[in-house]
Order: sequence, then structure tokens, then C-alpha cells
Amino acid sequence: MAGSTDFLQAFSSESKYFLSHPFLWKVSFSSSSGGLWDAINSTLSKNGDKWYSDVIPDELQKDGAILVARQVTLPQESSVFAPQSVPNRGGFLPGYALIERNDFLTRSFSINFIETEKDIEHGFMRPWSIALGIDGMTNFDLRADIQVQQYNNEGDKKKGFKFLDAFPTAVEGYTLSHGSDEFIEKSVTFGCKNYEPI
Repeated sequence: MAGSTDFLQAFSSESKYFLSHPFLWKVSFSSSSGGLWDAINSTLSKNGDKWYSDVIPDELQKDGAILVARQVTLPQESSVFAPQSVPNRGGFLPGYALIERNDFLTRSFSINFIETEKDIEHGFMRPWSIALGIDGMTNFDLRADIQVQQYNNEGDKKKGFKFLDAFPTAVEGYTLSHGSDEFIEKSVTFGCKNYEPI
């Protein structure tokens, strides 16, 4: 079957048909003040909390190393609608009007980080979440832009997204056990002001 042979050949020779590695989501953090890690620890220390951050995401991306997520769940886009009735419409049904887009807390996203030798969940994500619980949203230094990028099987950037003014809203618990799992995943849910493709 010449048609199927041409199709399969295209997957191995034409870049537009290359499949992406599903686990290669490179994750990076950047804050407007540049001091997210310092903001987390200063907030925890002034409260006398025993938690502190000993993992700096930038350190996990030096010398060619990358911080990788296996899965990124993008926010849904939704709006609030309501019926708009007019008196004395007779038998006609009311129309609908758009009230507003859902807010950034409703439009949350999640990232499943693959654990490395450095425990990013206990060393960064959980302290970040606890610091937010202390200072709340008034501490703008506790927000960061999060960028995720996916690559194809030739190592070229395929697509990516940038989440603006993001912060963790939930750090998923997990069970510690002796097992045969090769990779441990840590799932973190974030809220954000907005997000955009890059």
C-alpha cells in the first residue's frame, strides 16, 4: 500500500509530523522582583515557622540540567451567563447575556513534577504554599511567572505557555512506600492572573 508507506515515511523524515515526547515539559520560574526564594524564606522566618525552602529552581537548571514535568493541565476557559428577561414577552423564552469571564482562581492549572534527587515538593513548593498562608496575596513577591515548554524528538521547541502572577493553591499529598516505581511525581495546583501561549 503505497499511501500508507508514504505516510509512515513522513513520520520519520518530515519534521512537521514528528511526535513530541510527552514527558518533556521544561518548567522555569521567574518573579518580577527576582527574589521569590528569598521572599518565601523571609516570610517563614518572621513567623517563626519550622519550614524553609532549601531548593532554588534556578539551581536545578544550571549546566544543562532541566526541571521536568510529565504533565501540565491547562486552565479551562469559561464564562458566567445569565438569562435576561424582558417584561411582557408573551410566550418567548428569555435571552442570555454574558456576565463575566471566570476569575483567575477558578482558572487554575496543575503541574506534575518528576522528582529528582532534590525534593522540589518539600524543598520549594510546600514552603511557598505555607508562606502564602502567612502573608496572603498582599505579598506580591510571593507570585511568579511560570513557563512550561515542550520539545519534539529532535530537541526543538514545539509549544509552550506562560502563566502570569502564579502561586500554588494546593500541594497534593502522596504515599511513601517501598515499591518498584521508577519515577515519583509531585502534583501542584496553581492559581494565576492569566496565561498566554509562547
